[in-house]
Amino acid sequence: MTGVTVIVPAYNEGPGLADALQAMATYFASHDGTYEFSYLIVDDGSDDPTYAVAEAFARRCPRTRVLRHPANRGLGAALRTAFANVQTDVAVVMDADLSYAPATAMKLIEALAMEDADIALASPYAAGGSVLNVPGLRRVLSREANRFLSLATNGRYATLTCMVRAYRVSALRRLNFRDDRMAAIVEMLLSALQQNMQVVEVPATLEWSDARRNGARRANVARIASQIAATVLLGCRYRPALWLALPGLFPGLLPLVVALLLAFHVSRSTLAIVTTATIVVQYTSLALFTGQITAFVREKLNQKRRYRSNGVKNTNGLNVPTHTA
Repeated sequence: MTGVTVIVPAYNEGPGLADALQAMATYFASHDGTYEFSYLIVDDGSDDPTYAVAEAFARRCPRTRVLRHPANRGLGAALRTAFANVQTDVAVVMDADLSYAPATAMKLIEALAMEDADIALASPYAAGGSVLNVPGLRRVLSREANRFLSLATNGRYATLTCMVRAYRVSALRRLNFRDDRMAAIVEMLLSALQQNMQVVEVPATLEWSDARRNGARRANVARIASQIAATVLLGCRYRPALWLALPGLFPGLLPLVVALLLAFHVSRSTLAIVTTATIVVQYTSLALFTGQITAFVREKLNQKRRYRSNGVKNTNGLNVPTHTA
């Protein structure tokens, strides 16, 4: 029997965590004949009843451990703590508010076995996936961030920011990620790809509850800018060719350079040389970016074609069923 650790990072989830944990336990209990499930809950410095709720669940469910950070450190830190304490062969990470149903986690676990994979990703942006009841701005930012990151992988993966994943623990131990916050999710996956791990992507539904949607914080411009910068940096670090493409995406670069040169009263020859160099750089950059976009679009069209023809999402040559019996 395969041992599976269900990892649940939690921060200020409040009393609602009890229902989510019970829903997980009820669902996974129906698969106890094939898998032996245990639970690892990491309270990331909550200042509400989250820890008490987790402890109460642990008293009812014997195969449960609760770890606690004395102060909030972020999702990446919570996952690092959890990964260091996993004692089974397989681990699956769930979100504490069940934005992804427990059945999705089961598909990920089964995909590991069926495809002999190291990591299985829940993917709402893959063909066959969906996003429901998520506020418009968050949905747009998430989709565009994933499009950029997908571009960095030549379109092989559609969703790189979702933390709901299943791991073989032997592979999990080899992941390198230093960020303590949300960027760790992307950092982990890019680390796996750099090590040529087998990664499969399973179409999934991301659905916010009405309570989460109504309680969502207003958009923080500084935080959003920080997350966008971290996303761009990680994508370019993984695929350095994207750095060369960035100047082509800045349409105001040429007039800005010319304005600066005129402001500093440079000579006509210097103005001509720098202006010509800027034009060459921009058009070369744009050509590189166009080539990357073409390869990306071609891969996406091929994936959709394969999905429509045989009902699977094919990633890296691996076929992953979109449903389980």
